[in-house]
Amino acid sequence: MKFHHILLLVFMIAITVCGEDIPKKIEDIEIDTMKYLSTDDIEKKYDPTRDAKGHIKEKPLQHIEAGFSNTSGNTKTTSFNAKYTYSHNTRFYELHKMNYTLEASLFMARDDDKRTAEEYKVLFNARQPLPNKWLSYLSIGWLKNDFQNFSNKVDLSIGLGKILFSDKKQHLILKLGPAVNYEDYTSGGNRSYTSLNEYIEYQRRIKEYSKFYIKIGAKENFSDMQKDYEINSLIGLSVAVEDRIDLTIEYNAFYDNLPSENIDKKDTKTVIRLGYRF
Repeated sequence: MKFHHILLLVFMIAITVCGEDIPKKIEDIEIDTMKYLSTDDIEKKYDPTRDAKGHIKEKPLQHIEAGFSNTSGNTKTTSFNAKYTYSHNTRFYELHKMNYTLEASLFMARDDDKRTAEEYKVLFNARQPLPNKWLSYLSIGWLKNDFQNFSNKVDLSIGLGKILFSDKKQHLILKLGPAVNYEDYTSGGNRSYTSLNEYIEYQRRIKEYSKFYIKIGAKENFSDMQKDYEINSLIGLSVAVEDRIDLTIEYNAFYDNLPSENIDKKDTKTVIRLGYRF
């Protein structure tokens, strides 16, 4: 008799002797297994609305806005402005949710068939909340405005911030950090320098999608902080018209203490936009 015949015979004898106990043992094993394998765990693992750690994925928020004005008669003026915003919250390892935002905007104006303003701007912001209401941030900006003598204006800044207070109605945030800047001038030439950037933001929520906000940023060249600086301020009011439609009014004031030749130190604009969220 071969070895595998002997092994089969032993197995048959074992079933005969212990036949009554085996089903019970198999049943016990199944019960123990189901104790550690729940339907919720399977759903979380394969749920497309959750990430690998089981956290709920948040959908990104996108916002398109546009505004237009036109006058005729004694004067012919036309202006157009548009803005696109992409905002999303995500988790970085086990830290709090990180927020990153991409904004792209343009502003153009004509007076008596002569172009008087043209500006293109792109801004990327990433903000990571830290314990005790601190935060870290990364900001990359690009601007083109020939009327301010900027053919290309690029800045990269990093730093820390502090949330002074924050609740469901309002928040106040301060940021401070160094930046690397590069400026290419329309009149010719360029320069690069490092600066200290300061930023303050206050927002008051009126309703779910209605808010009032003030944003003020300052940039000081480390080489000459008393004379070579810029201040950019923005005051805005956004009011929800429908569930996904809002109306925004903004006033922007830009001040450059050392502008290029024949360029005014102060530049202001007021825009009105109608927006759609999706």
